[in-house]
Amino acid sequence: MGDGGDRPAGHRAEPPPGPTASAPAESLAATSRQRRRRLLQLAVPATLTLLAEPVLGVVDTAIAGRIGTVELGALGLATSLLAAVTWVFNFLVFGTTSTVARALGRGDREAAGRRVAHAAVVALALGVAGSVLLLVAAEPLVRAAGAVDDLVAPTVDYLRVRAIGIPFMLLGFVGHGAFRGAGDTRRPLLVVVVANLVNLLLDVVLVVVLGWDLVGIGAATVVAEVIMATWLAVMATRRLGLDLVGHGLPDRAQVAALAVVSRDLFLRTAGLVGGIAVITAAAARVGATTAAAHQVIWQVYLLLSFLLDGLAVASQTMLGTALGARDRLVVRATVTDSLRWAAGVGVVLGVGLLVGRPVLVGVFTDDAAVVALVATAWWLPAVAMPLHAVVFILDGLLMGAEDYRFIRTWTVAGSVLGAVLAQVAVTLGAGLLWLWISYEVVMLLRGLPLLVRARSDAWLPMDVRSGVA
Repeated sequence: MGDGGDRPAGHRAEPPPGPTASAPAESLAATSRQRRRRLLQLAVPATLTLLAEPVLGVVDTAIAGRIGTVELGALGLATSLLAAVTWVFNFLVFGTTSTVARALGRGDREAAGRRVAHAAVVALALGVAGSVLLLVAAEPLVRAAGAVDDLVAPTVDYLRVRAIGIPFMLLGFVGHGAFRGAGDTRRPLLVVVVANLVNLLLDVVLVVVLGWDLVGIGAATVVAEVIMATWLAVMATRRLGLDLVGHGLPDRAQVAALAVVSRDLFLRTAGLVGGIAVITAAAARVGATTAAAHQVIWQVYLLLSFLLDGLAVASQTMLGTALGARDRLVVRATVTDSLRWAAGVGVVLGVGLLVGRPVLVGVFTDDAAVVALVATAWWLPAVAMPLHAVVFILDGLLMGAEDYRFIRTWTVAGSVLGAVLAQVAVTLGAGLLWLWISYEVVMLLRGLPLLVRARSDAWLPMDVRSGVA
């Protein structure tokens, strides 16, 4: 649960020993080699954390499948509805990461603690409101989603239990953002792994032993969320040296700024997810074999995206810290080195996809027709993997610069164009390859403007442009 010993009431958190408490000049990676090592130190645990979190859902799904078909279907519907919470409130992660990285980059630990505390207040308020809303509106929401009668009752029961955990889930978002911003991605990994193990244990006890069915699965997840939120909060004080008390409430301007970040990130995510959904729907219009082949390629790509997301988290933290230190040279070098690494990782992943196609596809299907169809399009995302990696990193870099509006605009634009192209292509008789061409259009229209932006000075704060320390 973190160490540091008991402190008397009113005692301010002292910076602990180690790199996270270092002065800005010490925390910045000054050479290309140091930046490469720092990128890996941040990206590897971040990637494992991102991979560990879906395991929570896999465990729940496996347990639900042992209860019955209705419960499995109800869990699928409920988790898809709860995914909207992540879309709406993921600004608590990204926004906290950038503000904490900047504050610590300039050596202002008090400001970092204040930002985390204010974000936690907002998260708690939003979480309580969301919890009450879901408790009241669970049944109308499930019926509006088109659930058949058999699914309504178990889905509603599960959602009402999970509603209790929403405030803790959002506080956990803030905690993850705080640790990312402080350049510590290892401790959140430990927290997530332990929470997953507790969730598994409670699933067995509450569902298998006590027979609580979906209510037990939901209760186990809520306990895991409470553990994550509490543990991250304790470690933010004891390990990061952030004082989280005595900062009062965020003022109107701070809440308005968070609302703008929320809007931009929600539209970015909704646009991207919506565009992908339309492309997937286009695959279903062609036929079952095309839909299956598209799903195989997409699942492999999703797995690789966790690694790319880990690199994006690392680049966001590193750039935010450099911007906080107002070191223009390090800012520029961080952008350049991150993009080089992205391209290199993309090449390696692309080669791996090309070489490993028979094995990877065989994991998902042995249907000869599907395997043959996959082969007609598999090469495209493999060849384009360097582009994908660069786009992920650019997303992280510009989030580190808090350039959310620009990211939102071009992500939505690319997603809309790609979705339209996919539907038109299918209408004209095209198949799987054109669906993936459509997705590459999404990535290209995101990537080129972001690259031009990152290479310019338009997103740099004035004090960084002028080199003022």
